[in-house]
Amino acid sequence: MGKYGVFTGVNKLPEGVKLVDTKWVYVVKRKIDRSIEKYKARKVGRVFTQEQGVNYDETYAQMIRPRTLKIILVISLHRGWKIRQWDVVAAYLQVELHHDVYVSDVNEDGEIEYWKLNKALYGLKQLGHEWYKTLKILEIAGPKECIGDEGQYNCQHSCR
Repeated sequence: MGKYGVFTGVNKLPEGVKLVDTKWVYVVKRKIDRSIEKYKARKVGRVFTQEQGVNYDETYAQMIRPRTLKIILVISLHRGWKIRQWDVVAAYLQVELHHDVYVSDVNEDGEIEYWKLNKALYGLKQLGHEWYKTLKILEIAGPKECIGDEGQYNCQHSCR
């Protein structure tokens, strides 16, 4: 999280701030043969401690409809098209927040630290919405959001 500039440590919380509770989630990633590939730790927000209008507003995020995805796959297979995908590494940790969100953590010495989030943590209510707004920048490069399925982008200009 440090290399993505997700948070800034603060010495004192501003007056009247509502902290968002967090927890650490630990995962063991395994290879196909079940041997351990790596250990992962992720700091996540606990959404039930967020308050609408205080540390988030919108939560709606359009996703591609499963039916649309199936249709695209069937047409691609029928026509012999190559299917490509892309992934954004640590996508949600690159999403800018539009509210002041503060969280706490306990350091190695057992002392409580406070962080002001500059970017989103996994688990925040507004995360999907903010990522969707970030993806809208794709339209500058050419892909257009389809009218029938807002979660679908098309490189042809026939959608909009």
